[in-house]
Amino acid sequence: MENMVFFLAELGMVHYSTIILYCPSMIAASAVYASRCILNKHPFWTETLKHHTGYPENQLG
Repeated sequence: MENMVFFLAELGMVHYSTIILYCPSMIAASAVYASRCILNKHPFWTETLKHHTGYPENQLG
C-alpha cells in the first residue's frame, strides 16, 4: 500500500494544475484514500485517518 500511495501522490504532482489547486496534505490524504479503495481495504476511510489528516471522506472522493 505504501508504494501505491507514493505512486499516486507523485502521479498527481506531474500535473502542474494539481499542485496549484490542492495543498500537499490534500494530495497525500487523497492518495491514501485512493490506495485503500483500489486495494479494497474496508472501511475506506476511518475515524483515525480523519483525525490524523483533518479530512473527512467526503472531501477526498
